Amino acid sequence: MAKTTTTKTEGKPSVLDAWSMFFAPQARMAEAMLGQNIEMLDFLKARFERDKLMLADLAKVDDPAEAMRIWQDFWGRLFTDYSVETTKLAAHAGEIAETALRSATEEGAAMMSMAGKAKD
Repeated sequence: MAKTTTTKTEGKPSVLDAWSMFFAPQARMAEAMLGQNIEMLDFLKARFERDKLMLADLAKVDDPAEAMRIWQDFWGRLFTDYSVETTKLAAHAGEIAETALRSATEEGAAMMSMAGKAKD
């Protein structure tokens, strides 16, 4: 089976040019989302490891007052950790929204460019 390619002829964009114009903004958007997901997974892993250590410490304690101190420390750190992470996520959500807007703008410009070149 013969391989067909489209090249630029007479000022018309190639299929590869069109693909790049549409794919690049989508790739940036996916990269931003994946970065946020990786950060969230890192946070959860660290948080679960601390939870696991707390349970091990709690299982070793004989003194109820010491057990209460462990619980108090656990809840204090938990609230702090989730507060910090929530703040980070809110900032990332804003960045992702900006990326989405830029991507949509670039895609619209690419469509208009392709439509204009296709008419010529």
